[in-house]
Amino acid sequence: MNESTKIGKKRTILISISILLVSIHTIYFYHSVRPEIESKKLIQQLIRFSLTIVLLILVYKGKKWAIVISVILFSLGLLIILPTLFTIDRPFINKIPLIVMTFVYSIAIYHFGFSKSFKAFFDFQNSNVTDSTTEKIK
Repeated sequence: MNESTKIGKKRTILISISILLVSIHTIYFYHSVRPEIESKKLIQQLIRFSLTIVLLILVYKGKKWAIVISVILFSLGLLIILPTLFTIDRPFINKIPLIVMTFVYSIAIYHFGFSKSFKAFFDFQNSNVTDSTTEKIK
């Protein structure tokens, strides 16, 4: 594993953790301002969180379709966040989670879509799968 691949692996893990932390914060923030916990909404959010974990694991494993889906979903999230950030009538302190979410999603889109270190890590992940499959066939 060369240096670029190691950087791609490290950044992929850090970005995945950041996305999961943003997701946890969103779930917590939604329920903390409500007088009662809405069990139906909580179950929906936990299913979404579980699917996010599965998607990020598949991205880590180097599945091309998972990378495409994650970039599309993060882009859609960004398209929803940006107008909300400018149109919401709240104090700046209440907008900080949206700013963090914007930053994390932007970094994720760049990393999964355009980063050379991620492409090196992606190629490394896929070459290991190909090598192990070839060895099993022999």
